[in-house]
Amino acid sequence: MDEPQQAESTAGAAAMFEWVTVTHLVIIALCAVGAIAIIVIGRRLLRRRIEAQRELEARNPDTDERR
Repeated sequence: MDEPQQAESTAGAAAMFEWVTVTHLVIIALCAVGAIAIIVIGRRLLRRRIEAQRELEARNPDTDERR
């Protein structure tokens, strides 16, 4: 009786590893939310940089230097 408990069927094995599956799905969801947040923040920074560049060009119309 000291033997570890073994799954009697494939459904039993799935039940034993349910916590692993749930953990992986939570990690995947968190990574997806993080990726979306990075995209949104990047778009805001791009918009801010473009507006600053346009404002700089409006203040200094003599310089046609573009990077």
